[in-house]
Amino acid sequence: MRNFRRRLKLVGLLAGDGAYVLWRSVVISHLRTSITVRSAKQAFDLLSARWPVSDGKAYIAALEACEGVDQRHVSDESARRSFLLALKEAEIPYSTDIQH
Repeated sequence: MRNFRRRLKLVGLLAGDGAYVLWRSVVISHLRTSITVRSAKQAFDLLSARWPVSDGKAYIAALEACEGVDQRHVSDESARRSFLLALKEAEIPYSTDIQH
């Protein structure tokens, strides 16, 4: 899980052409650690790394949706919904009710 946090911190958010739209935060809880996912790029990186359910329908749909955002044929909100379904499928606890 430590690698996930490190990878997510290294993800740059671009502005202008090729910009990543920031999501309403999704915080994934794992033991005493939490990971905040704020974009389709971050979600894709997390899904690609070591997702516990690599053959689930929601996992595959989320992976494709997050990649589709980068290619501009899937909306960020649609990718976010797909990512949340993948979290549910993998039974990973998360929260979207975050105070800013």
